Amino acid sequence: MHTSKMKAIQIHQYGGPDTLQFEQEVHKPQPAAGEVLVRIQYAGAIPLDWKIRNGWLQDVFVKELPYTPGTAMSGIVESVGEGVDTFKPGDRVFGNVNGSYAEYGMAPATDLVHMPDNLSFEDAATIKGGAEAAWKALFTEGELEAGQTVLIHAAAGGVGQFAVQLAKWKGAHVIATASGANVDFVASLGADQVIDYKTALFEDLVSNVDLVVESVGGEIEDRS
Repeated sequence: MHTSKMKAIQIHQYGGPDTLQFEQEVHKPQPAAGEVLVRIQYAGAIPLDWKIRNGWLQDVFVKELPYTPGTAMSGIVESVGEGVDTFKPGDRVFGNVNGSYAEYGMAPATDLVHMPDNLSFEDAATIKGGAEAAWKALFTEGELEAGQTVLIHAAAGGVGQFAVQLAKWKGAHVIATASGANVDFVASLGADQVIDYKTALFEDLVSNVDLVVESVGGEIEDRS
């Protein structure tokens, strides 16, 4: 049975969590040229979602109300638009969909990647939010190169754990901070030096760093 309606979370006005409304009769999109329609399996919830929902980023992310929140997701290709030859219906994908808090979501084909066979839908939905921020911090903005030294704060967090792995992949020397319980985990990701920020001041142990990746803010940013 083909229906043009789907279930989705919608936001009709900016505000707190109470503005999230579950609706059963939302228009189901159809892919235009270059687009892919994905049947969502898992949607990732990331800080950007609630910052947009609160109305804090209206100048950056222009939304026509009502809108469906969410970007990070994993799912199965439902159909493809004209000119798309990189995906076909049934393919397992993850990445960026505009409005992922829904049964179906649309994306340009360039915003999706194929899921490796051993990756679960649940894990795949968590990747985009942290990995994209890490990539932008390290390479798009930070211009990190092989042989340079990078200090990564909160290295066990959603952004940090990808930043450690990507920086090592690039050939950088990686110094990371984490709390005691996560020190071994961060070392297992490939960090060359892990500092327990609860027992040591990183600025006493670290100097001559080319780049700092800092997603905590406040005092940590000042000390960095």
